[in-house]
Amino acid sequence: MKWKSSLTKTAFKLHGWIGLLAGLFFLFYGITGSMLMFRHQLDRYFNPDLHHLRPTSKPLSADQLYRMVWKAHPNLRKLVLHDFPADRYDCYEFMLYKRQNRLTDNYLYYAFVNPYTGQVISEGSYGSVRPCFFRWLYTLHYSLQLGIPGMMFTGVIGLLMLLSLLTGTIVYRKHFWQAFTFKAGLNFKNRRTAISSLHRILGVWSVGFTALLFFTGFWMLKEYFTPEEWQLPKHQPAYAVRANIDLVVKQAKQLVPGFTPIAVNIPTVKGGDVLVRGLMPTTKFFLLKGKASSLSFNAETGQFNQLNNIDKTSFNQRFETEVYNLHIGSFGGSFIRWLYVCLGLMPGILSVTGALLWMKRTY
Repeated sequence: MKWKSSLTKTAFKLHGWIGLLAGLFFLFYGITGSMLMFRHQLDRYFNPDLHHLRPTSKPLSADQLYRMVWKAHPNLRKLVLHDFPADRYDCYEFMLYKRQNRLTDNYLYYAFVNPYTGQVISEGSYGSVRPCFFRWLYTLHYSLQLGIPGMMFTGVIGLLMLLSLLTGTIVYRKHFWQAFTFKAGLNFKNRRTAISSLHRILGVWSVGFTALLFFTGFWMLKEYFTPEEWQLPKHQPAYAVRANIDLVVKQAKQLVPGFTPIAVNIPTVKGGDVLVRGLMPTTKFFLLKGKASSLSFNAETGQFNQLNNIDKTSFNQRFETEVYNLHIGSFGGSFIRWLYVCLGLMPGILSVTGALLWMKRTY
């Protein structure tokens, strides 16, 4: 039928041009995303001084450490106690969201604090390669170190990859099942047929996973397609909460027996609540685990306000959590991470084989 032939030709042209225009970025996001799958483990391995402390005395309270960090960085739009010590030899990690002066500024900052001395062992911007390479790589992956414009650009690349997958499926639809079942294997008749068959087979076998990665990546950045996110945060007077952070965390454990606190969001402007985020003992679905649930407390009095159990929230809230966990592969342990590493490289391999096919066709 003529319309099918016309559709295939149009899809073929689009598929080719998208690959040529965005192929390098598909390669870039595939490689950096794969490298980030073990970033927490690698961070601990390459920075042993942060996680092998010498206990010298009774540790300082989390509340004391928070106030020390707050005094050193007063102009923040968000402050998070990102990680509690894993054991008596570990440190606290604070994640700071600074107010940007330009749209392209990197606003993320980290501070590792010794709980025994209150000393900041390591601190810096996510925009600096040293001393924490994988934090720099994390920001490079989702924003190209270009702030808000970079995040929007990454979202656009996600949409382009989804369009590339759609057009590729249309082009190879007649061979899809054969490639999937390996009935149409590699053809080594010549270099072109070898590359073409490899491109087709890898594309068919990875299409679902690649679509999942790029869709979830786009979904996490969709807010940067709205004008509100392009407005720089205004300077506001520094604000320290009166509530005691340690007492708030203790209260959260008492209110929900079995609750595991993972992080604490501490407001930097008046009117916000202290949010103790973590894992509810009732949460069983693997894509809802982590710090998706929370208990909120009045920042002035420390009084309990509200429980936000991810199992009982709206579909939209659960979907956001599921999208995030699907994208970063934070479930299933090392096997899932290695699977993400291998399949995450497919967009890059496909961009290379696609470029080789174009060169063979052109020259």
